[in-house]
Amino acid sequence: MERTLNPNRSMKLKILTFNWHEPYLCLLAKLGHQFYVLEPEIGPGHIRRWDENMRPKPENVHLVSMEHAEEMLRQNDIDLAIAQNIKDLIWMMAYDLPKIAVFHNRLSTEIGLSKNTISADEYKNKIKVVLEGVQKVFISESKRRDWGLPGEVILPGLDIRDFGGYTGERPVVLRVGNLMLERDLMMGFTAGNRVVNGYPGVILGLNPAIRDARLSRGLDDLLDHYRKCRLYLNATTDDYEDGYNLAMLEAMAVGMPVVSLYNKTSPIRDGINGFISKDIAHLKKCVALLLEDADLARDLGRKARETVQTEFGIQDFLINWNRAIEKTIRDYLRNSGVSLDSTAQKFHEKKKKNILLDYVSYPATTAFYIERALRKSHNVVTCGAAITPEIVKLWNLEALKWEARPQDIFRPRQGSILETMNKLPDLWYPDLYLWVENGIDTVPPDLDRLGIPKACYLIDTHIHLEQHKQIARHFDFVFLAQRRYVDDLKAAGSPNVHWLPLACDPEIHGKVETGKKRDVTFVGSVTPAHVRRKRLLETIGSHFDLLTDRKFMDEMALAFSQSRIVFNEAIDNDLNMRVFEALCSGSLLVTDEAPGSGLTDLFEDGKHLALYRDESLVETIGHYLRHPEERERIARQGREEVLEKHTYERRAEFMISTLEEHIRSCENNSTGRPPSDGERASSKAVGGGPVGPGLSPDGKPDSYYHNVRQDIFPLIPQAARCILEVGCAAGMTGRALKETRGAFVAGIEMDPGAAREARRNLDDVLEGNIETMDLPYEENSFDCIILADILEHLVDPLTALKKLRGCLKPGGTVVASIPNVQFFGLINSLAEGNWTYQKEGILDETHLRFFTFREIEKLFKDAGFAIEQVDETLDPQFKNVEYSGQSVLKFGRVTIKDLSREEMRRFFVFQYKIAARPLTGFSRHAKQRADDKPGSPALLEEARKLEDKEDHQGAMDLYNEALDLFPGCAEALAGIGNCHLRMQNPQMAETSYRKAVAADANSMAGWFGLGLVMVQFGECEEAIDAFSRVLAREPGHDRALCGVGLALWQQDAKSSAMDYFVRSLGVNVENKTALKFMLELAYELERFPESENILKRYLELHPAHLSMVFGLAGIQYKMGRFEQARENLERILVFQPDREDALQLLERVMDALVSK
Repeated sequence: MERTLNPNRSMKLKILTFNWHEPYLCLLAKLGHQFYVLEPEIGPGHIRRWDENMRPKPENVHLVSMEHAEEMLRQNDIDLAIAQNIKDLIWMMAYDLPKIAVFHNRLSTEIGLSKNTISADEYKNKIKVVLEGVQKVFISESKRRDWGLPGEVILPGLDIRDFGGYTGERPVVLRVGNLMLERDLMMGFTAGNRVVNGYPGVILGLNPAIRDARLSRGLDDLLDHYRKCRLYLNATTDDYEDGYNLAMLEAMAVGMPVVSLYNKTSPIRDGINGFISKDIAHLKKCVALLLEDADLARDLGRKARETVQTEFGIQDFLINWNRAIEKTIRDYLRNSGVSLDSTAQKFHEKKKKNILLDYVSYPATTAFYIERALRKSHNVVTCGAAITPEIVKLWNLEALKWEARPQDIFRPRQGSILETMNKLPDLWYPDLYLWVENGIDTVPPDLDRLGIPKACYLIDTHIHLEQHKQIARHFDFVFLAQRRYVDDLKAAGSPNVHWLPLACDPEIHGKVETGKKRDVTFVGSVTPAHVRRKRLLETIGSHFDLLTDRKFMDEMALAFSQSRIVFNEAIDNDLNMRVFEALCSGSLLVTDEAPGSGLTDLFEDGKHLALYRDESLVETIGHYLRHPEERERIARQGREEVLEKHTYERRAEFMISTLEEHIRSCENNSTGRPPSDGERASSKAVGGGPVGPGLSPDGKPDSYYHNVRQDIFPLIPQAARCILEVGCAAGMTGRALKETRGAFVAGIEMDPGAAREARRNLDDVLEGNIETMDLPYEENSFDCIILADILEHLVDPLTALKKLRGCLKPGGTVVASIPNVQFFGLINSLAEGNWTYQKEGILDETHLRFFTFREIEKLFKDAGFAIEQVDETLDPQFKNVEYSGQSVLKFGRVTIKDLSREEMRRFFVFQYKIAARPLTGFSRHAKQRADDKPGSPALLEEARKLEDKEDHQGAMDLYNEALDLFPGCAEALAGIGNCHLRMQNPQMAETSYRKAVAADANSMAGWFGLGLVMVQFGECEEAIDAFSRVLAREPGHDRALCGVGLALWQQDAKSSAMDYFVRSLGVNVENKTALKFMLELAYELERFPESENILKRYLELHPAHLSMVFGLAGIQYKMGRFEQARENLERILVFQPDREDALQLLERVMDALVSK
């Protein structure tokens, strides 16, 4: 089934178009994208402005000048361009982006109106180069045939709900159009006059050659004429125009009858929804009849309105335009070297990568420059929030003139990255997820579930070392701006850590040709916390002409360029942005060495810049001021060096090439998706025989023995220190676990050659068959056992699992990957009578057992395990089916009906990866289940106690035992959901909560838990519904009130969200989540008094909570209660004298008190 972009679910594009036709642009605006409408020059100095009399400008339409449009195109800030004529295309020829051309007129008509003697073929040959690579859209089939070009036909579309209200109370004839006499060839104005001559009429539009014609006074005036005038006359000519135009369709949508000269493409059916004829005399009688019979006019008008709804509906217009946009972008990307087919292209083979870039938007940040650099060579979609006015004030960024533009996809703080993935353009699948730190956002909570390569760029590690160690663990690749911490992060468990220094953007930070106005400039922060910096600047200022200021972007570049010397001071020996930006400006940089930062590895003292020591700073600056030739030579060489080697384009190239090199070297599936079953040595656990040169015993390349199964790493507990891998092959996965986690890893491998190699990589290797060998390990030996693509090769996987269960420690984990025999491709083959074994894949010739997910669940339950987490390798085509919302699956000659979303998903899973833990009471309670039901309440109580102690696995085991005694126990199901949620398995939690509320519609715990999961998934309406069910039974449930607030906050209903947070805190002032969001919204909404009261109540209970004291001081500062704010800040500084944010706020408070 072909699917189109869904404007409600997909990313909003930035589209450039041209202001030739306001009504049509308003229809396009209904697509929901952001339209940047260039007001074109129609003559020297004469700009065609948007005419509000034709249509009011929609909110998502932004008028731009030619200069502004050119700048956006240069910055790759436009996703798509829609030309309204050939002139528009010629103007855009120099810019490389997806383009659509709309053909509003027939070619024969344009040639006829121009009085040009050129033939159609000659004209098309002339514009052939202009149309190359351009998607063509014709507003009618007749126009496509007339042009003789391939393209899509998209008829105009109207939403009849926007019209209606016809009365026909004025017995007059209405005609609407521009330049009707000048375009008589197509408009048929003269012939129309013959029809209505002698009857009262009104002509609206730009018609300087027609006496008594006038412009409408706005849309309301136009609609008023449609509603009150009795009938509409259309006279467009059959040879040069369609039998309708947008004005006629609008009249019909209101409910107005139409009288029309014959045109074979007209939607008018004579005597049904109007009158149409070649006979002028007949049409004159029809006009007279309608002017006399208002009832007839209304009857015909109703039919005309129905015609618009069925033949020119808005929904078809939007669907077809979305399809055209999707096709244009796909063709453009494919022509740019990007494959969007379901067969994945290897990462290192793709010229242009699809990159999902995540950061909080504001211009003066590394991420902004990285985005600009990446867009020049790759396809980038951004996600994240934007900097708030509160942060701008807190960070003293008020001088920043550049606007923080919204990201392509809004992802709120703590927002789900999987939800973001669902909003990506259809069939656009990222090759890389890149998260860039800027001190505001946090890593998405569900990032570990994202099945593509993940990289981060961490900037301020010199300030946030411990935090960065934690962040880095979520990523496959880590880039650090500060070199001295590379080894620290590797030691903390991140193997792929690379130094990537900051850089400059020459288009922003470049040299400005201006005279030198001062000796020294410093641009940056100077606060009481910057003790050394303040002292050095005071020293410079006492000897030289010094400018100290907060400037950004191009204004900073101007300030640097106007100075003979730019001064820099590092914080904690960091290699900061100022180094590269100053060098780019062409002025001499005088900086400290920042030992360990790598500065002297990149630049030479006396060649590219000048180094100072604190005690000789004045002498260093004085020397270069006295020797201008030497100063300018070093400055010039520094600028040349930074432009050649240290731009953000160079940094982006290094980042991508590093990823390509690493991924190329891995035997793993380089699309970023986990390897298939066939990409493992399928016989490694059960096969036999020696390994020949380059081949496994079954003829497979022995490279399959050397894969690192990074796709299963997220399922292996971080705390696992003793691991057994069954079917370990050459031991490469185990070696990676040893290197990154310091674990003891043992392996079992049947193939002798692979086992020999594995002994060089692992701590212990057994050679043999897991099904027949006696395990030498004692009970409770391992934290984790790995069965990656193993169980399907075994004769009796149930017995093997039971055997391995005894080797697990209490609370240990089994991690397994298993192919899915329910995969639609296999069923399609089976339907055609085929069950052909292959060297790899689901029908690997060594597979003995076949599993669906339900059978996997049964297998593990029978073996005494509870599945806790499920990851899936999904066929990319599922994304198309999921968005369509269909319940019928068709492939080949197979049709499967009435599928739920989850059932549909099962057919697109190629492989399941699961993590399971043994049930603690499996053996002990198996015999008692028939007659031990009275023990269930005791089990639930014990489970709740374990849950309170955060022993989630133990609690889950007891809840499962309770379910064995009382199947469908809502309390146990909700308890399991709680455990899954706290163990960060929200999908499993959702399943349990839904089972709980299905078992008991009044399950408070079930509804509350389901609400929490829906908030995580961004399903806000469903979350509010779930929380509301809790509040209906317990109106004072503070956590449910807070949950509604979170859902409303995600919907950007911030005032309502604030109300719920306040209500929640009114019940329980210690609700930390409500407190956090209440404080954030208090600043944004300036609702300070109620926030102050809540904080005071909280501090009555917790007077030593200094962060809340700081929050209260900030609120009081905003309310103008400076004395109280000062007292609270001084109270903080007694205990934390170096707390920078308190010192900064105190400085502002004191300034306010002085001015007061």
